[in-house]
Amino acid sequence: MGELFTVALLNPMVNLLVLLNNLLFGSFGLAIIAFTILVRVVTFPLTYRQLHVTRQMQAVQPRIQEINKKYSDPKRRQEEMMKLYRESGVNPLGCLGPMLIQFPILIALYSAVRIALPNSPEALEKLSSHVYDWAYLQHALPMREFFLGMDLRHPNLLMVVLVGVTTYLQSKTTVTVSTDERVRQQQAMMNVMLPLMFAFFALQFPSGVSLYWVVNSIVGIGFNILIYGFQPLGIEPFFKVRAPQPAPAVVPAPAAAAVPSAPESRTPTHGPGRSKRQNRRRRPQ
Repeated sequence: MGELFTVALLNPMVNLLVLLNNLLFGSFGLAIIAFTILVRVVTFPLTYRQLHVTRQMQAVQPRIQEINKKYSDPKRRQEEMMKLYRESGVNPLGCLGPMLIQFPILIALYSAVRIALPNSPEALEKLSSHVYDWAYLQHALPMREFFLGMDLRHPNLLMVVLVGVTTYLQSKTTVTVSTDERVRQQQAMMNVMLPLMFAFFALQFPSGVSLYWVVNSIVGIGFNILIYGFQPLGIEPFFKVRAPQPAPAVVPAPAAAAVPSAPESRTPTHGPGRSKRQNRRRRPQ
């Protein structure tokens, strides 16, 4: 599995970074920016699918909360939820596919950036083992490590701050709708904790990796605005995703009042409006 990951994902990404470095005037910082944008654009269909399913799940959250309050039996609650998903056309596992596909891509992307920033002769030799045996690529090694005055091989305080800020902005542009006060408090806490956590990680990582994360977050913000819009600035979604409308609850109709049946039509053969039995009773003895 590790060999397949290296051959199918890691090596192509490392070589793409080296190629972009050559095309962009030997600037490895520009290569990281172009590389991140290119990969995110290529994987946009997966991102769109994931955000679309997330939006569908948010649309049925009020009904799910009603079911949780109404039914205490876990089995009955699960049955009602599955019925709601079927009626609304929502697949609760629909976002797992895109996530599972994107996960190895993101790992390879992160690993490629780290490998392409050798900080020792041993690391440079490791980089050479990943680069294809093409003169155009091999002659580019080693690549310049400086970008905008910072050494991409070492942490940088400015990049640490940018990692925290862009991560926070990306979480704020991700629409999360919940009527549960506890859930909203948890979401607000995560919106603060995640940026702090990634900023702490950036203190340990090369600034080239932080540059990748900042660009990745900025592109993610753009995707969120395209799909969700941004109401504080009056920006409407570019992709009009129709939110699923849960099927209305079926209300049993009240029992109809008994309506007296119309009298059976009689053929007036023995007097107008009289039956045969009535005529026999009235016949003189």
